[in-house]
Amino acid sequence: MTNKWKTRPIGELCHLINGRAFKPTEWGRIGLPIVRIQNLNDPSKPFNYFSGSCKESHLIDSGDILLSWSGTPGTSFGCFRWLKGSGILNQHIFRVQLQDSLIDGDFFIFAVNSRLDEMIAQSHGGVGLRHITKGKLEAIKIPLPPLDEQRRIVGRIKECLSRVEEIERLRQESRRARSHLLESLIEETFHISSGDEVALFDICSIASALVSPNAPQYQQLPHVGGANIEPATGAIRDLKTVAEEKVTSAKFIFDSRMVLYNKIRPYLKKVTKPEFSGLCSADMYPLLPQSGRISKDYLFYVLLSRSFTNYAINGSNRAGMPKVNRNHLFAYRFRLPPIETQQSICLRLDYAFKSVQRLREETSATDLQTSSLRESILRKAFAGEL
Repeated sequence: MTNKWKTRPIGELCHLINGRAFKPTEWGRIGLPIVRIQNLNDPSKPFNYFSGSCKESHLIDSGDILLSWSGTPGTSFGCFRWLKGSGILNQHIFRVQLQDSLIDGDFFIFAVNSRLDEMIAQSHGGVGLRHITKGKLEAIKIPLPPLDEQRRIVGRIKECLSRVEEIERLRQESRRARSHLLESLIEETFHISSGDEVALFDICSIASALVSPNAPQYQQLPHVGGANIEPATGAIRDLKTVAEEKVTSAKFIFDSRMVLYNKIRPYLKKVTKPEFSGLCSADMYPLLPQSGRISKDYLFYVLLSRSFTNYAINGSNRAGMPKVNRNHLFAYRFRLPPIETQQSICLRLDYAFKSVQRLREETSATDLQTSSLRESILRKAFAGEL
């Protein structure tokens, strides 16, 4: 930190007012929204509501500064400007009343967020949930240049962060384009393919039954659930054994001849072709291709196609959690070329998938760089280097 700026404890620059400790029984569907930590970190998260009486000190409105001091390190702690209108503040979040003559609001937010590592280091609690005491938080020091300099620094930070956001927007567009490219390639390839029209029922089956995972012979087998399958690519991540997962409910047996199709939320396109044997969730269909009629790889691409996904979505039930039933799945009809043609098609699609996967891995690495860019901007700002 630059030596030309004085530092002051947070507690000397503001007054911190904790939110209300709501009970789940007080949550409702009408009234003012209850602002919880999840609503600060993720704007898409739903609100709970409260229609009773509360202290005026717990009420917030657009423009208020909120400081989350509890939760999961790395995701929950932080300082925010609230912009979503009237609400009631939940516990574990402070409403910040600044001494406006000493510190600019945006400068305070950025300064506090540049000290999150220090805040988390002084927090205590379990591995997954920690909190910092009010006294320790108020003792953390932040730099305090003159107000004009504070506002200049805020302008430079916002300018730099806007460039980072533009980078992230372009990367998101690139991810969507890659996903559509693969989908379009599969669709175009199938569209120009000729062959007899068949139903899935004609060329594959569910060749295993549900079993109890408690039997000793299953304990060390890998367990595949929907969470292990990467959407639209079929990559399998973070596998654990049945014993490690502490699985108790009935599961399907599968082997390397089969394709696994996750029937929950078909729009996610969770399909995979494992190269090993194991147990899979009862929410999956372990599909065994009929030898000599359809290859495992071709079945995999059929289930990833836009045509099949639209069919599955349109026929799924349960609005809250769409699910494809077995009869609807097996009734899907498509043209099936000869096995030799299938193999040629799959070689081309495999090459495209590998190319996109390499791009995805490269993008993941740059995503980490973008995250560190934000940290670097704040670090440089409060070291007097912006």
